[in-house]
Amino acid sequence: MKYFKKIRKSLLFLSSLVFVFGQSALAADEEYSYTVRLYAGNQGQLTGSGISAPANAKVSKSGAEITITGLKYGDTVYMSPQDAAKSTDSKYYVKGIRRSGRDNSEATESSFRVASDRDYVIAYGISGNLVAYRVNYLDEDGNELLGSDTYYGNPGERQYVSSRYIDGYQPQALNMVKTLSTDESKNVFDFRYAPAGEEEEVAPAAGGAAAPAGGEAAAPAGGNAAAPAGDDAAAGGAEDPADAVGGDAAVPVPDEQTPQALQDLDQIEDEAVPEANLDANGNRGGTRMSYLPIYIGIGAAAIAALAATVFYLKRRQKALAVTSDDTDIVELPDDEK
Repeated sequence: MKYFKKIRKSLLFLSSLVFVFGQSALAADEEYSYTVRLYAGNQGQLTGSGISAPANAKVSKSGAEITITGLKYGDTVYMSPQDAAKSTDSKYYVKGIRRSGRDNSEATESSFRVASDRDYVIAYGISGNLVAYRVNYLDEDGNELLGSDTYYGNPGERQYVSSRYIDGYQPQALNMVKTLSTDESKNVFDFRYAPAGEEEEVAPAAGGAAAPAGGEAAAPAGGNAAAPAGDDAAAGGAEDPADAVGGDAAVPVPDEQTPQALQDLDQIEDEAVPEANLDANGNRGGTRMSYLPIYIGIGAAAIAALAATVFYLKRRQKALAVTSDDTDIVELPDDEK
């Protein structure tokens, strides 16, 4: 009995240690603050607007860099690259943002929940035959909460778009992505907002101005010059910190109202099957079921060809056997052997 009592006391002691250290680690994590930096890149400059962060954070601008400090784990940062920067070269347009050290073609989500220190750079695209796309900010009934934004991009490219912070509301997704079409009526991003459980105070963007309301952006001038290699340097010639980006730890979801990190509109459209593509049996045109009669016909033809080949070979074998039996064997004289 004494032996079991010692084991029980040891287990209780170890459990207490685990609990104490766990609480200490959690408290340390809650007290730790994170920093997010945004650099202008080579083809433009920062405007100091288009960024919204919680009130506990500080947003500051210094030259070609915007720094957001004092962020807590799980805080939401909204960044609209098309408003946060402008191109200084007519050959390029502001496409989005990318992680530091990545290529311009690797644009990514610009609004996110904080889980680590991060460094971003404005991503630029080469101006071609640009098409307009519109971003709407609507409530659940389709009523406009903010004025629409109109931006420009190249058709055929995947365009990332950020939601905006609206006091008292939460979007269904922080970001959307969609392939732009030459038909501008299809280039629409509708962010739907629902009333938020708790109102979150938001710090103004650098320079004292809150994130701007909607408005139309002017289309950049066209051009077809190739993008220079190595676009990681901030304006002014300084290179971005290459190793300052933290990990991509997932942020826990607190409730059902938490917005999605990214909504892929291309995937949603692909999953929606238009009735025009369905046949009389309810099968989508071009699917395996619609080609089933063809497959059956090919299989039947193959079986028939195989049967004909077997029949021919058997007939030939019999014919050779009969010919062999009918052949007379002539004995040669001994002197001719």
